[in-house]
Amino acid sequence: MLIYRFRVTTDEQEDFLREIEIQPGQTFLDFHEIIQSSADLEICERASFFTTDKKYKKHHEISLKPSKKEVKRYDAELDEIITDTQVSFLMKNSQLKNFIEDPHQRMIYEFHGKDPHVFNIELFKIIKTDEYVNLPRCVKSIGEISKKVDIPLSPTVAPPEEEGIIHPPLFPSDADKLFIGIQEDDSELAEIESNLNEIIGKEVPEVPEQNMEEKKISTDEEEEETTDESESMESIDDYDDIESLEIKRRDFDTEPDEY
Repeated sequence: MLIYRFRVTTDEQEDFLREIEIQPGQTFLDFHEIIQSSADLEICERASFFTTDKKYKKHHEISLKPSKKEVKRYDAELDEIITDTQVSFLMKNSQLKNFIEDPHQRMIYEFHGKDPHVFNIELFKIIKTDEYVNLPRCVKSIGEISKKVDIPLSPTVAPPEEEGIIHPPLFPSDADKLFIGIQEDDSELAEIESNLNEIIGKEVPEVPEQNMEEKKISTDEEEEETTDESESMESIDDYDDIESLEIKRRDFDTEPDEY
């Protein structure tokens, strides 16, 4: 019987390698399950194989579950872009030998689980043997796929209160509750204002009449003194001889300064 030996690698980890042997008549579902178990991947609901060229450009899709997609392409006869609906092949109905066109056939395997992964697959050996072996099987295993660690969320901690900042209470205090529902009354406000006027009037100290008279006398004396000073001030009219005044001023202006 013939045996296909595939090499499975991933760009995610350079040290990961699996070599898997499988019969040409077995399905892609068998291939999917042996990759899943050998790489210790969790069970997933979505996964696909893609046949590719030597540069890993995708051609046919073989999916775990039925799927279809819209693909745009150029139609030379119509000379325009048209949209085709492509339906994928199913793994359980697709034998490997029907998709192997090259002795070094390449494929891509996309695993869409909790942690998605993409693997590169290459057929590197075809073995003919009369020995019966249970296939598919993993004959070489190097490295492990690293799994993402779920970091538990830390409990929310309230930020420290800044000094000097007083935050208002979330709920009203008992004292605040006393003012809830109180409505203003114009008559009550008027009565309060009148009482305030009386209180303010009583608090203003009355000045004794004797002090008022003394203050008035002192004020009158200050006014008289001011009047006497103004009357005693020299005026140009007090001088009978204007010429003598001018001489005095001239002598004052020409007198040299003494230092």
